[in-house]
Amino acid sequence: MSYLILPKRVFNSPLIEFANFVDGSHVNLIKLNKPYKNGISYAVHETTKSPFCSNGLFTTFEKAKSKFDLMVRNGQQESPLREQGTTVKS
Repeated sequence: MSYLILPKRVFNSPLIEFANFVDGSHVNLIKLNKPYKNGISYAVHETTKSPFCSNGLFTTFEKAKSKFDLMVRNGQQESPLREQGTTVKS
């Protein structure tokens, strides 16, 4: 199984939501500054140790938010949640 490597434009885009864990890992929901022509506008970036978590690119906020919430729950199986919040509206 290959692990999705996110493009650089993801890391130059605004953070919508974040979840930080005690072990130093995180899950981030990001809105792309420059969406792709195929409609991809959101990304989820994670660094957790959970085998059920992975990065992802999404066309709608609802799909991205659903993946973000699932990865936060999965990440809590590996390490307690330290902080979670919203930075900007979608």
